Amino acid sequence: INSWDDVLKKKCPELFPKQKWYALWNGVNSAIEALNILDVSQLTHLIPKVQHWKMIPNFLDRIAYLDIETTGLSPQYSHITTIAVYDGTRIHDFVRGENLDEFPPFISKFPAITTFYGKVFDVPFIKKEMGIEFDQIHFDVCFLLRKLKIKGGLKRIEKRFGIARGEMEDLDGYTAVILWNKFKKTKKKEYLETLLAYNNEDVINLEFLLYQAYNLLIENERILINPLEFPKKEIKNPFQASKRVVDKILGRRINLYS
Repeated sequence: INSWDDVLKKKCPELFPKQKWYALWNGVNSAIEALNILDVSQLTHLIPKVQHWKMIPNFLDRIAYLDIETTGLSPQYSHITTIAVYDGTRIHDFVRGENLDEFPPFISKFPAITTFYGKVFDVPFIKKEMGIEFDQIHFDVCFLLRKLKIKGGLKRIEKRFGIARGEMEDLDGYTAVILWNKFKKTKKKEYLETLLAYNNEDVINLEFLLYQAYNLLIENERILINPLEFPKKEIKNPFQASKRVVDKILGRRINLYS
């Protein structure tokens, strides 16, 4: 037995307890039905988390690629500054002091989310600050790649898969904090727009990395199905990083608040 279809098409094998076979048959039927309608609560009940990645093709059109920027690493003492969500078509930005309160009802529309290390950082941070629960299927690219012994931060992983960020190549989570502090201090939009451009690149690249992770996993497990073909499309970042701001920030990394 290699697939759900094998269970549905075959009779109970000899020496296999009939009661267990019927339970398996019913479970497979329930899982297929839940998958067809993307019934997340039923799927999380029926399918072990370690196997959730195999459902990626079923959710591709309904995934929210999510990333946050914050003032620090601790949900206890820091807060969210911006949240970027890419829905596979366009990017949605949520900014502290502007529209951050619109994020909870927005994200609840998606049956699945994709993050990088979000199970440890982004989701707990959002839960702590906004008090919302994430009931969605969660594809964390960081941990999917770790199954393949591919480790490192998002920027390192991007480089491994040939993703370049151009003039934002040297920006990181630390400079994102500086950009936010500069924006709050000066009220100059160029700092916020550069921060949003950086945040948006994270979620744009997550989609490609999810496809890569899935294809490598099915190859690694010798699953005889076709790999996912990444769609050819032009993804426009609604914000552009200011070269002047990037040069200034990278040259003044020592003083966080100057």
